[in-house]
Amino acid sequence: MYSIVDLQTFIAVARQGGITAAASHLRISAATTSHRIAKLEATLGIKLFHRNSRNVTISHEGLIFLEKVEPILLQLQEAEQAVGVGESELRGHLRVTTSPWILSRFIMPHLARFRTRHPDLTIDFLTVDRYVSLVEEGLDCAIRVGNLTDSSLIARKLGESDRIICAAPEFLDQHGTPASLDDLEDALWVCLPWQSQFTARNETGSARRLTISRSVTVSNSDILTDAALQGLGITVKSRLAVARELAAGSLVEIMPGVLEPSSAPIWFLYPPNGRNSRKTMEFSRLVQSAFKDTVTEFPTAEPGTDNAQWS
Repeated sequence: MYSIVDLQTFIAVARQGGITAAASHLRISAATTSHRIAKLEATLGIKLFHRNSRNVTISHEGLIFLEKVEPILLQLQEAEQAVGVGESELRGHLRVTTSPWILSRFIMPHLARFRTRHPDLTIDFLTVDRYVSLVEEGLDCAIRVGNLTDSSLIARKLGESDRIICAAPEFLDQHGTPASLDDLEDALWVCLPWQSQFTARNETGSARRLTISRSVTVSNSDILTDAALQGLGITVKSRLAVARELAAGSLVEIMPGVLEPSSAPIWFLYPPNGRNSRKTMEFSRLVQSAFKDTVTEFPTAEPGTDNAQWS
């Protein structure tokens, strides 16, 4: 018969991608790791992994077993934690999605300390600027930018920001500084793939839909900032994403307050019945700490929000 330890070892090999890596992660020998996997396979009567002299890959049956067993062990861990067992460390796997600039500028500087406190927790960051469904992608939480719409997710507000139009001074010296909505529409832009139109308000307050000319399109918000810094065009950014560049004068804001909507708050989102609640909540505290200089409070919204995303 196999034990919980054998199952934990199986998950470690699957997640770490090999016997040696799993043994290091579990702080046991490779021989012990191999023995546990062999015992588990013998008991189940299936091959969980395909092995050769160089690689270990999970089998089709192993993948099915992993998908069924891992949630059970996570629930067991939470049950132990609920009665006061193992409260100091987190284990398992946490999957997070956020924009590249949020990860690089806000989360990464705090991550080493978090990993020191929880060395047995692995974290997978899906860093994209597009909308990602937590349920469909099997994610535990998200950090998103923008105004929220109805959804089944719980939202914690991390901070306020706004959307701005900006460009490098060198670009403005060469091409001129836009002073009207017509100028904006005629200007050269660097954009994310879905940024082809913006709503803006003129001096009288009337809203107008602008269709812009994209000179360069990139799929990563950090590269978008780099493109603007290189003088390739004007762009729309969350103010927090380019706060350093604005302070240094390497980017300059253009026509403040013209975008509609201008608000772009930052949110931490997670499912109300998430199975990894303690891991998600601990990570939420890390994120809140990372944003503390921009936050006055951390209100919790009722389920609702999750579509707007700005760079």
